[in-house]
Amino acid sequence: MDVNKVLVRAFVSVVVSIDLTDDDDIDPDVATDILEPAAALFRDLSEEGRREVTSMILECAELEENPERKRAILELPEAIGLLDED
Repeated sequence: MDVNKVLVRAFVSVVVSIDLTDDDDIDPDVATDILEPAAALFRDLSEEGRREVTSMILECAELEENPERKRAILELPEAIGLLDED
């Protein structure tokens, strides 16, 4: 598997796990502090790069069997600003 795909899958797994964790287990402010710097890196990509990452994230959603996790993955590109236009 391509290293970029592995990195995106790992990122998606961590983000979705944090997102779906109960607020009593991970404080939402702490979760935001953890994820925001990584999300900012993706937003700094070129439009083509953001499209490529979005495509890889959607591939992750296709592979996901858990409906709750799948829904969270499908929302991820917008949540981290990949769909925002420059």
